[in-house]
Amino acid sequence: MKAIAYLVIGLCVGAIIAVASAQDTTINYKGQPVPTAMAPSMSAFSQDVCGIPLSAAVSTIAVGVSGGTVYTDANCERIKLAKTLSDMQLKVAAVGVLCADDRVWEAMMMSGTPCPIDGLVGDAARDAWIKQHPLKFVKLYGKVPPLSSANTDKPKEQ
Repeated sequence: MKAIAYLVIGLCVGAIIAVASAQDTTINYKGQPVPTAMAPSMSAFSQDVCGIPLSAAVSTIAVGVSGGTVYTDANCERIKLAKTLSDMQLKVAAVGVLCADDRVWEAMMMSGTPCPIDGLVGDAARDAWIKQHPLKFVKLYGKVPPLSSANTDKPKEQ
C-alpha cells in the first residue's frame, strides 16, 4: 500500500509540475494529436526475481504523466531462502524460515510435526510452542492442548 501511495503522490506532483510549466508555454499544433504518455518498461519475465513490476501512464489533452515501481513478494523471498538453506543441508533452519508463514505453521502443527523453536524439534518443540505462544493454539484448536507426557514436570510412574 505504501508503494501505491508513493506512486500516486509522485504522479500528482509530476502533473502539477507539468501543468505549472505548461502555463508559460504556448503550443500551436493546429490539428496534431498530443503525444501519448508511455509507461516505463519493466519486466521480470524469465528472471529469477521476487519483484512484481507495476507501471502506469495517463495522458490528457495537455499533460502526460507516467511512472512505475516494483513490489517485493515476501513469500517468494521466503521460499528462496528456505531452498538455499536446504541446499546447504540446513533442513531444520529451512523449515524454520517457512514456518514464519502462519499457514505453514498451522499445517505443520496439524500434521503432528511442529515447527522448530529455540533449537527444539518434535514433542519438545510442541511443548515450547504451547508454553511461549498459547494463543496460537486457541486460534487453531479453540483451546490450549496439554503438554506431551514426555515433557511434563511430574515424575514418571514405574
